[in-house]
Amino acid sequence: MTSCPRCGKEAKATGKEWKFGQFDAKSYHCKSCDKTFSAFYKGGALSHTVPKK
Repeated sequence: MTSCPRCGKEAKATGKEWKFGQFDAKSYHCKSCDKTFSAFYKGGALSHTVPKK
């Protein structure tokens, strides 16, 4: 699990994972604010997140 970039609460992985260039990407959903975002990892460490609408 990782923290939601909007509200800071714990978000759950949706199961979607893919490669994006040099990053490993995962999709997450936050129950607290009911939003989805993508998290991008490089070398196993979180690099950045991208909120979805």
